[in-house]
Amino acid sequence: MTTSVLCALLVLLTYRFEGSPLLPAVCWLAITGTQLVLIDLTCRRLPHVITGAMLLGGLVLLGHAALRIGETGALLRAVTVSGVLFVAMLVAAVLVAPRIGGGDVALVGAVGLYLGWVNWPRVVLGLLVALVLAGVTATVLLAVRRIGSGERLAMGPAIVGGALMALSLP
Repeated sequence: MTTSVLCALLVLLTYRFEGSPLLPAVCWLAITGTQLVLIDLTCRRLPHVITGAMLLGGLVLLGHAALRIGETGALLRAVTVSGVLFVAMLVAAVLVAPRIGGGDVALVGAVGLYLGWVNWPRVVLGLLVALVLAGVTATVLLAVRRIGSGERLAMGPAIVGGALMALSLP
């Protein structure tokens, strides 16, 4: 089932980003993001090796796109956004710990790279969509008593979903 979902997601992304230099990077985000979503849902962990691969792959693919089309400004903005979001989430994790895990911090920094490539409003949109997805998920899970009020919520699906939704809008 996971393979089918990932294949469908890649087909949709290929259709949406056809001819765009962002296509390989967005597909890499979907591939690594799908792995992270599955792991987070089953183990409530986001392995740094995969979030690191998401970030490093994004740097390589977006760097290549920047060189190809002469968009070094977009690459610089992407790296800046990634760093800003990582630091902001790290501060939030320290202040609200243990509600925000290190994997969530790393993942927000990694998806910030992809969102930042587009523009700052897309970054804000991606974060807002992620917060809404997480809030709705938490509300539903609390209502059906699948989680208690003190339990941690797997944030990876909301973060990856928010980023992919924000990137896929025209």
